Amino acid sequence: MGKKMKLLGIAPYEELNHSMTIVGNQFADEIDVIIYTADLEEGRQLVSELPLENYDAIISRGGTASLIHKSVSIPVIDVSISVYDILGAIKLANNYTDNFAIIGYPSITETAHLICDILQYNIKIITMDNSSDAGELISQLKYEGCEMVLCDAVTHKMALSKSINAILITSGIESIKNAYQQAISLVNDRKKIKQKNELLTAGFQAQSQKIAIFDNQRSCVFSNIDPKLEQSISHFLTTKKDFNGEQQFYHTHNTQVYQLKIKQLLLEEDYYLCEVKNSTPPLINNSFGVKYYNKAEIEEIINKKLLFTSFIQESSKSQIEKLGSYYNAMLIFGESGTAKTSLAYKAYLEQKNHTNNLIVVQSELVNERTWKYLLNSSNGPLVEMGNTLLFKDIEQMSIHDVEKLLAIISNTKLLQKNNILFTYSVKGADKTKHIFNLIKTNVDCGTIYSPSINERKNELSGIITLLLNKTNIECNKKVIGFDPKAIKELLSFDWPGNLNQLEQCIKKLVLYSNSYYISEHQVLELLKHERAELPSVNISTNLTQNLVEDKTLFDYTREIVLAILDQNKGNQTKTAAQLGISRTTLWRYLK
Repeated sequence: MGKKMKLLGIAPYEELNHSMTIVGNQFADEIDVIIYTADLEEGRQLVSELPLENYDAIISRGGTASLIHKSVSIPVIDVSISVYDILGAIKLANNYTDNFAIIGYPSITETAHLICDILQYNIKIITMDNSSDAGELISQLKYEGCEMVLCDAVTHKMALSKSINAILITSGIESIKNAYQQAISLVNDRKKIKQKNELLTAGFQAQSQKIAIFDNQRSCVFSNIDPKLEQSISHFLTTKKDFNGEQQFYHTHNTQVYQLKIKQLLLEEDYYLCEVKNSTPPLINNSFGVKYYNKAEIEEIINKKLLFTSFIQESSKSQIEKLGSYYNAMLIFGESGTAKTSLAYKAYLEQKNHTNNLIVVQSELVNERTWKYLLNSSNGPLVEMGNTLLFKDIEQMSIHDVEKLLAIISNTKLLQKNNILFTYSVKGADKTKHIFNLIKTNVDCGTIYSPSINERKNELSGIITLLLNKTNIECNKKVIGFDPKAIKELLSFDWPGNLNQLEQCIKKLVLYSNSYYISEHQVLELLKHERAELPSVNISTNLTQNLVEDKTLFDYTREIVLAILDQNKGNQTKTAAQLGISRTTLWRYLK
């Protein structure tokens, strides 16, 4: 048997990447496929940076495939969208509203016109070409009162940024399978060239010195370093001016500092050789609760992972925009599971200053070793300038550490050189709201409330529809909607875990469903388990039921302490803070 064919996949979004990987495994005896996630111009740019002699063909989709096809000489196969894919999206949209439009390139709209003609659907359809401005088209639809758009990945992110609900029309398994079959039939004899390139690449990768080569636009031409580190360095270098001779920089990625030595290569075009070395001593490990992100990484988390920013209310987005102009600190609070972290990411992206990195501190993990790192005079986050610090779940930090942080903010004038964001869960460890009030009293910060699902019942039907679309894509399912009684049960449930709990439940329903519609029975069974998993132990009731004459106040107090400790999965620091006692007192009850 000859060697397998090598295919390159360029998926406009992460979920298509996942589906292409699954289908590619069905052809494992014939092909090896490597799949990247990149959209439109980003996809074309990525292909231009890869050694295409390693591949026999490229599989992509829609506008991304069209752009790539114009810039390469090897076959490019477009993953089509079938009649079934578009009809399923229309049926899904009908669960939410009748006032929606379909917008996209001809690969979508031509089929959509055919469906509407046959089934006599009165749906507005807008066809784009390469010169179309998706932003203007989306804005016009919103102005006309359109409540939702059905679109492909090209316009999906734009629709969300314009605060109009969107359902992503994605290629189904059969469409992806057909693309692989086309690719196999078009592959020609490039094996000798490929073998030579693999030999050169292997020798380069075997070098102990890690290097990357960038062109004049700071795009990586080749490297033997981790792709994410390569992307981070590329983004960092775009902030620097022209390089002359040799220069040296220090760059932080995922809490590790790297030394970058830049040398100009004197060729017909400008290229730069970048030698990459770990800077010692290494920064604190992520397990201690501190992690660095640059702006591009946060944008990727929000956009490419289909993290629906439409879950954030318009009023919250407006607050972020207004408060960001006046405050260098924000306190984002609400119940657990209400997308507070997404709000914090949104606030970071809206900021104009101090956005070099988003430094996320996991508050419950803060200890003396963390403080030693945070205040390190050479590269500590609380000493650096131009960053935004996000203290997640600040209510889980001890009172002592909160007071220490507030003193540092005040004494070092931290907010003059950095931004600070706090997320705070109400009904959490800070029962008396002592930490909440400390922050509001001692920090000049804007406050943003993230409402619970119970406060957004009028939006719940739309949120469920968007989650259903998201889950269908992630799980390669085609569930169209819910039976009327099933959706009624979902809408009447309290959802104490808010969006996080709702998303997990929708995923379970979709995965276990064997039909196009989810039944009332499925929902009732799932909600029965959800109610059973809720913290149902009423301590006061249990104590009343188990009163005995020979128990002392210490014994009953110890039972309460043990119950809370069990709920906190053995976390003594969190338990002590929740009970408002010291670690020493807690330990006395545990002896």
